Amino acid sequence: MEEYIVSIKEIDWLDKENPEAEILFEISGKQFWAFCHPCYFKEGEIVEAYFSFIEEEVSESAFWAENKEQKKEVVPSDSNRCHYYCYGELKSIHPVVIDCGAIDLSFGDWINDERMIGSYVYFVMARLDIGRV
Repeated sequence: MEEYIVSIKEIDWLDKENPEAEILFEISGKQFWAFCHPCYFKEGEIVEAYFSFIEEEVSESAFWAENKEQKKEVVPSDSNRCHYYCYGELKSIHPVVIDCGAIDLSFGDWINDERMIGSYVYFVMARLDIGRV
């Protein structure tokens, strides 16, 4: 699990008693929204955090073929602030780690062909999650 230093910009509480929120954070000069539960962050603090995500299903052919421009970026959805379209480079396969520019994301352990390392891929996060290290 990769750990990052992030700046917490805003907390949008969904349920303060069950501490559940959507967090706006900044990393490498870019801002992202992520879901957090339990949420013990405070606005304005700089913390060590880790990321996980819920994958939205895309076809295997889309995973391998939809990043022809060899981009490394996480693009926010216009309709859901914790939903992202991800373009990146496959860094490793055990576990699968994808370099998406500002964030490296762990994507399970399902690829066995080492020749795929360095391939550019595409996937969709239905929801990005953040947690405190």
